[in-house]
Amino acid sequence: MRTAVRGFSLIEVLVAMTIFSFGILGMLGMHARALTTFSDSRYRTDAALLTDGLINDIWVNRANIANYAYTGGGTAPAPVQSWLSQVQATLPAGAANVTVAGSQVTVTVNWQPPNATAAHQHTEVAIIQNP
Repeated sequence: MRTAVRGFSLIEVLVAMTIFSFGILGMLGMHARALTTFSDSRYRTDAALLTDGLINDIWVNRANIANYAYTGGGTAPAPVQSWLSQVQATLPAGAANVTVAGSQVTVTVNWQPPNATAAHQHTEVAIIQNP
């Protein structure tokens, strides 16, 4: 009867190692997904901070609100140039446009995360009024 039990512990060890390996692979997959999500949230936060910064600049210089209009092509107006440089330096493939319609300002920032299939966009709309 003792001879029939031989090798059973080896099979148990192999099964345990297989289950452990699948668990480790699952954890590695979750870690990779967490890194991707963290990077994406960082880009969204940076885009929000950049748009807020430009809207704050417009609030301070509201007498020249029309000078901030930028369609995203060609040379940016002087008040927008340094901000646009920040957008391009902070976000991967960063681009922006600013629409001014009377006292309403719409700031849109676009970026393309590395290894992403679709571009991302953040838009903020503000009404700039005299106090």
